[in-house]
Amino acid sequence: MRTWTGVGLAIGLTAALVAHPSAWQQDIERENLADIREINVVVEELAKDAESAGLTRRALLDAAERRLEERGVPLGGSSQGADLYINVATHKGSTGLYAYYARVSVQQMATLEGNQLRARVDTWDMASLGAVGEGNLPQVEQVIVELVDLFCDDYLEMNDARR
Repeated sequence: MRTWTGVGLAIGLTAALVAHPSAWQQDIERENLADIREINVVVEELAKDAESAGLTRRALLDAAERRLEERGVPLGGSSQGADLYINVATHKGSTGLYAYYARVSVQQMATLEGNQLRARVDTWDMASLGAVGEGNLPQVEQVIVELVDLFCDDYLEMNDARR
């Protein structure tokens, strides 16, 4: 493990928290992944200062797609697939530390029961909160990869070829 000095020791990627949904919610979200045939990866725009510090949309997209391919989750590009939506919000504090909120969700088309309109809704999500020094901001990419891995675990459990 890397040794951190000064303020970086107190706050770093090792201090990241992952928000876990309740067991009931987790079961429903996992079930929502059944029968998804392809995944489209979408990365929301990042703050300009985060991009300047080395955390880029392209790197997040490439890392997520690479992990999905490694894990055997089918990638697609059609409107028929679900979107694996990646959002990283950052805030640079006066001390030079970046607080970040990283969220990976699955968005699927659903029909609203009341008016029968179709809408894209979140059907699975996982998030992490933490802080890193400016020079370590690109390491948030690894947090996204870990969240994508959690998605892959649930997706593969619900779409096991032996079922």
